[in-house]
Amino acid sequence: MENVQDKSQCLGKLERCKNTIQHFKIRVDSYLYEPTTMALFETKVHLKNTIKKLSEVNKSLLEYLKSTNDLLPEQYNMVNFHIRETSELEFDFMEYTLKFRKRIDSRQTV
Repeated sequence: MENVQDKSQCLGKLERCKNTIQHFKIRVDSYLYEPTTMALFETKVHLKNTIKKLSEVNKSLLEYLKSTNDLLPEQYNMVNFHIRETSELEFDFMEYTLKFRKRIDSRQTV
């Protein structure tokens, strides 16, 4: 019974990760975050590549968990690692957007 609970918890966490990744995919393509410097452009490319990779991993983990009744320790560890990577993406994206806020704030004070 514990495996079923762990599996349903993992599925729920992966669905939340999927939504988070999708949210960042939409936001990174927003005109509000168009890079104006080479460093911002490189950061945006890195974020887009990370989003693509995490989206693919999330999809394969969800497909695997939905197709099996057992949650193996290796898959459980992979889910936890994916959750950490998604959290890191969130942090990186917040840093990226903060650079735009600083730029906007500095224009308003001039």
